[in-house]
Amino acid sequence: MRMTRLRLAAGALFGALLAATATAGEIRVEGRVLKPGAQPLAKDMRLLKAVQAAGVRSDAYLAGAAWLSTKAQSEQRDLKLGLLHDLTQLLGSARIEGRPAREALARDLRERIERLPVTGRVPVSLDPIRLELEARHNRRLQAGDVISYPERPSTVRVVGAVVAECTLPFAGLQGAAAYAAACPRHAAADPDWLYAIQPDGEIRRFGVGPWNAEPAPTLAPGATVLVPVEPDAESGLDFAQLNGDLARFLATQPLPAEARP
Repeated sequence: MRMTRLRLAAGALFGALLAATATAGEIRVEGRVLKPGAQPLAKDMRLLKAVQAAGVRSDAYLAGAAWLSTKAQSEQRDLKLGLLHDLTQLLGSARIEGRPAREALARDLRERIERLPVTGRVPVSLDPIRLELEARHNRRLQAGDVISYPERPSTVRVVGAVVAECTLPFAGLQGAAAYAAACPRHAAADPDWLYAIQPDGEIRRFGVGPWNAEPAPTLAPGATVLVPVEPDAESGLDFAQLNGDLARFLATQPLPAEARP
């Protein structure tokens, strides 16, 4: 009988240890919240609980809020590695073809992507009201996850196949093509397409050529316009995938928790 009790006690202790292990760890909420910092990760903890505990401030920019999920990092790491491989291939092809301007662009893009972190950002609304009313947004958290509520920015960036990246003042109701037109394009820029990356991570490719022109999407503060690289048959690359991967990886980058000067 005593041995049975000991076994039961040991089993209960082991179960408690497993439960403690499963719930161990922390998540963080940062930026424009009343109580920034770490929170203990409770069992089956979801976004809404963490957000309510932190208290979102009235000046938080909800359109740019970001959930950085540790679970999503592996897939995004593969995306980054594939993108770096393709940009290296583009660089080598341009060098062999004797096209120094295209080679320099490929090198600049590769160095930019190398510097950017793998964030694990998952596109989901972090508006507390939507988290409460729409279950599809209220996802389960894991240890190491970060929730960030930035300040409202006042700029839009133009990146990609440009002479130099541009940071432009945000203008209400201005279309993405107008921002791109204000930033000098590289000679290897695709003349027919642009990508609009909104601050919530939403991506839209739209036509700007004489054969495929369509209304350009208006942008929110903090958005990014990606000027894609013009296709080159000699490189052997799938440029639809290369440019699409560029847009997808850029969309994983959150706005800074505090506005840059």
